[in-house]
Amino acid sequence: MKKKYFIYFIIIASAILMIYNITELDFNNLKKGPFGGIVSMVLLILAMILTLRDIKKDENK
Repeated sequence: MKKKYFIYFIIIASAILMIYNITELDFNNLKKGPFGGIVSMVLLILAMILTLRDIKKDENK
């Protein structure tokens, strides 16, 4: 059960950091944007969602 809470915490923290990175984008000059941070947050959120699904499958067995 603690794993689920930790995963939810990581998802929420990643979403907050992704929103922060999006607000830091300079739409007048997109070449100097924090695209690496945004992409890494999206990948982290996807990985945590897949991990959460796997944990729920294991609990149902």
